Amino acid sequence: METTTKNEHYNYKMVVLARESRGLAQKDIAELSGISQGKISKLENGLIPIADEEIQVLSSVMDYPLSFFKRTDRIYGVGISEYFHRKRQSVSQKSLNKIYAKLEIRRIEIAALLKSVDIGDVTVPAIDPEEYDNDIETIAQVVRANWRVPKGPIDNVVELIEEAGAVLVPFDFEKANVDGISLWHPGMPPLIFVNFDRPMDRIRFTICHELGHLVLHRNMPSNGADIEEQADRFASEFLMPAMEIAPLLRGVSIQKLASLKPYWKTSMSSMLKKSIDLGYVNERNARYFWMQMNKLGYRTTEPPELSPPIEKPQLLDDIVSVYQNDFKYSVSDICKVLSLNYNEVKHLYFKSDNNHLRLIK
Repeated sequence: METTTKNEHYNYKMVVLARESRGLAQKDIAELSGISQGKISKLENGLIPIADEEIQVLSSVMDYPLSFFKRTDRIYGVGISEYFHRKRQSVSQKSLNKIYAKLEIRRIEIAALLKSVDIGDVTVPAIDPEEYDNDIETIAQVVRANWRVPKGPIDNVVELIEEAGAVLVPFDFEKANVDGISLWHPGMPPLIFVNFDRPMDRIRFTICHELGHLVLHRNMPSNGADIEEQADRFASEFLMPAMEIAPLLRGVSIQKLASLKPYWKTSMSSMLKKSIDLGYVNERNARYFWMQMNKLGYRTTEPPELSPPIEKPQLLDDIVSVYQNDFKYSVSDICKVLSLNYNEVKHLYFKSDNNHLRLIK
């Protein structure tokens, strides 16, 4: 007599996400669980229901609670910027699958948290570059003007962008050479996942680069434009408006770049690139400057004493604080909301006691 209980309520797509987020292949799961790879393949394709006994084993092997596999959230694939980012990466497909699975799981978790918390309006605009004849610099100036950013350097990029309704999420990209990825799905605020294990000037540029994608690239460009180059141009102009920084970059030198860095809070390399783009440095001199930067080791690590102050994201911590302080949720309660185990919730979400957000009545 058949004694195995079949449960139709487990979501096979969450099995795939769980496995890929742990960096495991189907054969790895088969070895760890004792379930044949053929059966795992059928489970992940929704061809057969998942038995209670099997999901218990998979839950233990992949360290997700049973509730994780019952989630019915819509699962999204990669967007435009992630697609082009994927094409440029030299890391393995397995590593990329792990990153994208973790990103999607974090998005689902944040969506769950936002069901009861209002973070206000999102004021990140959508601007088609073709409407401005692909003048990316003008678009960056328009966004600064819309947000009433004062002239000169931006004091705190993290705070500015979170005030615009984007959620900055510290994220471990592990061994992949990735600084940041942005997502903006229906019903959600924009999310910018950032590798904060970088110099602060690089982090600021990364955040503004991802802001460029959010503003410029909701849809695929019809003219075959290089969206990464456009996002870089946006970030450069957003952080260093040409009209304001240009007079300071005349007669540029390594020493001048070093003196300007604490004020503009951008890397010496990005300011050198800006001076080249402005036509203040010809090709021959540019090669000389890059050689000097390389000789001094500044292409890898610029002098740490020149680094701008650390800017820490606050919005996600504030969202969790609403649950802690206003809803009186325990860590165990948060675990149930997020469908995560205790240690993972503690590691990812419990970092702050501050909040200034509103409850949804």
